[in-house]
Amino acid sequence: MTAFEEAFSEVVRARGVWRDDTPAELLDRWASFVAECERGYRGDEFAYGNEAMARTTIEAAMRHPSLAGFPEMAGFRRRVTTIDARFQPLLVEHAFPGIDPEEWWLRGIVRRAGGRLAQDWKRSFGFDVEVVRHPRVP
Repeated sequence: MTAFEEAFSEVVRARGVWRDDTPAELLDRWASFVAECERGYRGDEFAYGNEAMARTTIEAAMRHPSLAGFPEMAGFRRRVTTIDARFQPLLVEHAFPGIDPEEWWLRGIVRRAGGRLAQDWKRSFGFDVEVVRHPRVP
């Protein structure tokens, strides 16, 4: 493990995250969530919120002063920007106006979701999103 990876994991663990705590694992988690949202997220609102928190952890790491001096942070930021660029167009922006605008990934909701998430959001918040039907896997 490199010095950057060790320092990064230390920052992430200090936030109470004990799995997917390396830069690569956290990026993979964020990218996997975004890919799932591109297909229409199938989980419920709690799973969605939990997965979206990966981006919150990423943001905290990118802003942490102890990581700022690592040259690897520039490449990490570029990869985050690439994944973010896929996620942002999927969102209905400002669904939750009370959330800080800098946390845009939590402030919006995906436009397309599986039936369960669409029902949860309709029931909890009155949001209507496009329901994506997924074929059942035998």
